[in-house]
Amino acid sequence: MNEIAQHTVLISGGAGSMGQLVTDYINSRDDFTMTAIHDPNYEGQEYKTYKTLTNIDEDIVIEFSPASVINENIELLLNSNANLIIGSSGVSSEMISKLKTKTDRKIIVIPNFSIGSAYQKLFSTTLSENFYSVNITEKHHSKKQDAPSGTAIDLANTLPSKIKSHEKDEDFYQINNVNKINIYSLRDDKFLAEQQVDFVNEYESFNLDHKVYDRKAYLYGIKVVLDLYSDLEGFNLGLENIIAKKINI
Repeated sequence: MNEIAQHTVLISGGAGSMGQLVTDYINSRDDFTMTAIHDPNYEGQEYKTYKTLTNIDEDIVIEFSPASVINENIELLLNSNANLIIGSSGVSSEMISKLKTKTDRKIIVIPNFSIGSAYQKLFSTTLSENFYSVNITEKHHSKKQDAPSGTAIDLANTLPSKIKSHEKDEDFYQINNVNKINIYSLRDDKFLAEQQVDFVNEYESFNLDHKVYDRKAYLYGIKVVLDLYSDLEGFNLGLENIIAKKINI
C-alpha cells in the first residue's frame, strides 16, 4: 500500500481566529502535518514557534497574518524555499509582482477563501457584459475598520471600467469609488462578512447577495486548495480562478 505523502506546515498568524480553525482542519487530514506557528500571541507548547519568518524548515507556509503586517511578512518569506499559501486581501500589487517572479515554488494567493465569494466574483464578471450599471455594498463587523474591504476593491477592479454605477440612498460607514464603481461600506457587529452586488440595465436588475455567518465557511475554500495542492503549479491568484478551471467558466 502506498503511503500518503505528508507536507509539513507552518501557519503564520496561527493564534488568530482563522489560524486556529485551519490548524484544527489540517490536523484532521492525513496529507498535511501541522508542525509550527509564527504568531506573537501564541503561548502554546504543542508546535515549534518561529519568532521571525526566517530559516524555515517546513514545506509550506500558510500566511494568515493581519493586513498591517502581511506585506512585511511576505518580503521575508520570499527569501525562504517554502511554498506559500497566502490568505489575505491586503497583499499589495507590488508584492504580487514580486511573488509572480518566484517560479521555483508554488505560490497560492487567496484574498478570500469563501466559496460563495469566489462564485460571486465569477458571476459578476459574466453579468457585467449585459448590465450598464453596478454598485457594491459590503458589510463587516465593527473590528474591521478598513473600508472598503479588500474583497470589494478586488471585485471593483476586476469589472470593466466602462460600466456605470448608480446611487444608494442610505447611511453608510463610508462610500468610495474604485475603478468608477461605487462601494458602500457598513461596519456593525450584527454582520460578520457580507457583500451585495447590484446590477441594473434599462428593463431589469440582478442582485448577487453573499453572506458569511461563521468563519468556518472559509474552511471550504481551504479544502479546495489543499485537495488540489499537488496539481497546482507556479503562481496562482484567487480561489475563483482555481474553481473556474473545475467548472469550465
